[in-house]
Amino acid sequence: MKRRFLPAPASGNATAAALSVAAALMLIPANLLPVLSTETTGENRDDTIFSGAMQLWQHNLAPIAIIVFAASIAIPVAKLVGLTWLLLATRRGPARRPLVLTRIYNLLDGIGRWSMLDVFLAAFLTGLIEFGEFATVRARAGIVAFAAAVILTVLATEAFDPRTIWNSQPDNRPTPTTP
Repeated sequence: MKRRFLPAPASGNATAAALSVAAALMLIPANLLPVLSTETTGENRDDTIFSGAMQLWQHNLAPIAIIVFAASIAIPVAKLVGLTWLLLATRRGPARRPLVLTRIYNLLDGIGRWSMLDVFLAAFLTGLIEFGEFATVRARAGIVAFAAAVILTVLATEAFDPRTIWNSQPDNRPTPTTP
């Protein structure tokens, strides 16, 4: 009788897939709706994540603009692409290059929380500028959608069972014979 590892429950990966879809759906309003509304000396401005990064770039704050773009747009999208890749790779049967997939999972697990940087930046700016007399900053619906998307991607990564990468591998060990 050939012994195999018991496959991990598929429900964890089904949950990860559902959370990934929900996160992808939340990224749409997160990137289309304003995240911050600023009013300075009578001028009102609503900024999306992208327009905020562009404003930072135009004001010669390139390092901060790059961090905001990476943490708020590139990382969430890359994380969803990576999760989708992992889910598809484990669903099709024995995963090719399980070591590479495991490294991808560890990378996704490590970078996911950095996307909250944008939410903290918006909260910090809102609090900081509220103390000024000539400017007002308000968080908008886009930041709520973005925070939801980040939380959903973190939960999706946590729900993904990395054992499925290895459990789906064929067992090539010789089978012991029993008398």
